[in-house]
Amino acid sequence: MIRQPRILERGDWLTAEQINLRQLVPPTIKTHPASNWKRDGRIFSLFIDGKEYFASYQFDSMCQPLPVIKEILDALGPVADSWKIAAWFCFENGWISGTGKHEGEPVSPMDALDRRDAVVNAAKRRLITYIA
Repeated sequence: MIRQPRILERGDWLTAEQINLRQLVPPTIKTHPASNWKRDGRIFSLFIDGKEYFASYQFDSMCQPLPVIKEILDALGPVADSWKIAAWFCFENGWISGTGKHEGEPVSPMDALDRRDAVVNAAKRRLITYIA
């Protein structure tokens, strides 16, 4: 069972409409560009009480998808339940090591998105092992 509250507490969650409003030139269709990005595998979403939400850590300061998210989602492979994807990003991962004062400690992928190789390699390992 995935602990949904912790996942939701770990960052901001945006609606497609909020993402739309943060674009330099917002598309007239309020669900765009988020729905297009999701269809293209560039981002993922969760449904909560029938409403779709997108983790803000998937986006840069201009609310564009981080390229590493697509690489991670590709490496994770097909996952039927998007809550499992959110949990993978949220919880500490033994394949991603902390830096500085936290060197050697596991880090959650969402906190290491600036370390492309580490997070993509950790995502690839999800398919070959249950330990991490």
